[in-house]
Amino acid sequence: MRRRDMLGAGCFAALSCTVSAATIGWREMQHVVGADTDEPLTRLPPRIGQWRLQAAREDMVDPVEIDIAFAQAMELYDRVVERDYVAETLPRIMLNIAYKRTVSQEDRFHWPELCYSTQGFDIDRLTPVALGAVAPGATMSRFVGDRAGRRELVGYIMRIGDSMPVNSVALRSSLFRQSFGRERPDGVLWRMSFIIGESGTDDLDVATAMLSDFFVRFIKASAPPLRALLVRQS
Repeated sequence: MRRRDMLGAGCFAALSCTVSAATIGWREMQHVVGADTDEPLTRLPPRIGQWRLQAAREDMVDPVEIDIAFAQAMELYDRVVERDYVAETLPRIMLNIAYKRTVSQEDRFHWPELCYSTQGFDIDRLTPVALGAVAPGATMSRFVGDRAGRRELVGYIMRIGDSMPVNSVALRSSLFRQSFGRERPDGVLWRMSFIIGESGTDDLDVATAMLSDFFVRFIKASAPPLRALLVRQS
């Protein structure tokens, strides 16, 4: 963890402790998202440009191996969607969407970089990319995971309530701010990736443009309930 992230985490933790006693009764009365809110995740777009949604588990490629620790982490989410989009002349897109009905300082998402690094991948963080066509202020975080010559370009967006944080400090700040609202925030972490060798180029800018294009097309092709679930903003 970077030093500034540690300092930021300490500041927000201290602030949270200061206000927790005063707000605990109020927070118990806050609205909790209904049990069927994640139902739109069962209706993914059948086609995204040249890509088509592949039948679940039909020659699917897992982005990381599923070990006991990873499986236990997945159990923290209320719904996890894992599907592939395939095309004849384009790389296979591995899609993962994790949904939580309630996100808090103590119960948050696991950052994809951590999941990959615990599986033995070397992580090379890249500069985030703005995706204004997805939603105002939307930013795609990205990195390259490399293990034994398998290089995977990973892009992801996190939504917590009405915000889209790009790092741990922004996440804690968003949760702290939203804790004063009347509704506990739900959250979505959606990640898409592909094997760089399948893209026909080693140029990360070109590969990123391809992944960004898929992100944008995915949102535009999604039905309104799914689109609102992924990028809902106030």
